[in-house]
Amino acid sequence: MSVTAGANALILTAAIAESIDNIDVISLQNSGGDYLRKAYQAVETISSTSRKYTFYFTEAEGNDTIVGMSLYGNGATATLGTGTEMTEQVTNIVKTSSKSLLIYWTVSIA
Repeated sequence: MSVTAGANALILTAAIAESIDNIDVISLQNSGGDYLRKAYQAVETISSTSRKYTFYFTEAEGNDTIVGMSLYGNGATATLGTGTEMTEQVTNIVKTSSKSLLIYWTVSIA
């Protein structure tokens, strides 16, 4: 049995809706785990299969050594433990009260 182009398009649309169009918040992790979540400030459609999310943390937010970041969806909120982790990235960022942090995270389906 072969899959038609129309079926492939439906599958891709469903995958996009369940992944890159379903991201709600970013999570910052320190050595103890998830410690702060925040909603995106903007989302830009780069292509039909790619989105660019913008997150901004002021000098007062997220101060710690950030060892990882994750994007959460499926109803995730700023409340820790909500939603589903969609993707993660290991980092080593020292965030202090003298620094703001701007994160651009591009998510694509290949």
